[in-house]
Amino acid sequence: MTGWTEDGLLKSWRALAKRDGESDWQFVHLTDVGPVAIKAGCHFPGGREALLVSFPGTVLADGGGLPEGKGFDVMPIKDTTQFAGRSAIGLVRRVEGSLDIFAVMAADVLRALDATSAKTPQALAKSLVGRVSEWQAFMARKRRPMSPQSQIGLAGELCFLDRLCDLLGASEAVELWKGPLHAAQDFHIGTGAVEVKSSMAGTAFLARINSLEQLDTELAPLHLAAVRFEEADDGLALPERVAALRARMSEAGVRRALDALLLLSGYDDEHADHYRRRLRIAETRSFAVGPDFPCLRRATTPGPIRKVVYTLDLDALGQPAQPLEEALFSLGMIHHEP
Repeated sequence: MTGWTEDGLLKSWRALAKRDGESDWQFVHLTDVGPVAIKAGCHFPGGREALLVSFPGTVLADGGGLPEGKGFDVMPIKDTTQFAGRSAIGLVRRVEGSLDIFAVMAADVLRALDATSAKTPQALAKSLVGRVSEWQAFMARKRRPMSPQSQIGLAGELCFLDRLCDLLGASEAVELWKGPLHAAQDFHIGTGAVEVKSSMAGTAFLARINSLEQLDTELAPLHLAAVRFEEADDGLALPERVAALRARMSEAGVRRALDALLLLSGYDDEHADHYRRRLRIAETRSFAVGPDFPCLRRATTPGPIRKVVYTLDLDALGQPAQPLEEALFSLGMIHHEP
């Protein structure tokens, strides 16, 4: 199943959108994750897009704690022909719900199920409930303008995404941006990852590390990219950075995916007038996060500690920084040694 994308799901839903007969549902099988079967579907009348997940027996037969919320409905599916001997749950887009966001959500649920280590019905049901609950919480959240620090953080990620577009093309680059999708690191590249941190020139570079997993992961090589901005008349305001990337993504046919990821990052066009500060890059550097890198690690953290957030002073690190190009070389993004 790895490789399912938002565009792939949209193509499946378009193929199902024309009602054939009087049935309330039309389905197409997508994949199996262990004993769990996954289908794309459309619910009529209205042709609302859906993701159907079915379990053997009565696992999740009544919804199993899946929440009601905004943007999409969660409903048990009673169809003895399609799901004989199984219990099926449908995630169905509401009429007022954004199709772009729903496609991102559905693809993320697929990836979360695929990443579940134990492929038992109970483990997969727990993974499904957890992921859907997170999405319902996001849908219910009131959107407010981003804080100044959040704006700087997003600007840094967009700069790195733009660099990946130069190297890979827009359609491949946007698939690597995982931070908005609950991933511990901002970008997953091959077997490795890059976490992007941003700050303003003239201040200490204090990077907020949001979890143990952010810098302690099995993904390798792992790099921490540090972007320092400065205010300047010839810099770009955040909406201008967004517009430039949208133009690149539109040419590649993947603007839908970018817009959904921007919204998940907290960027809403309704708030664009709040984002007038013009920033240009003053400095970029990176750090290889290896065994000697100063960070908290699960192996040396007491077991009862379940969640950790800490601040790392990048200016005080005892190891030298690398040019960003060296990190990109180690990740296979460029093929000539800097």
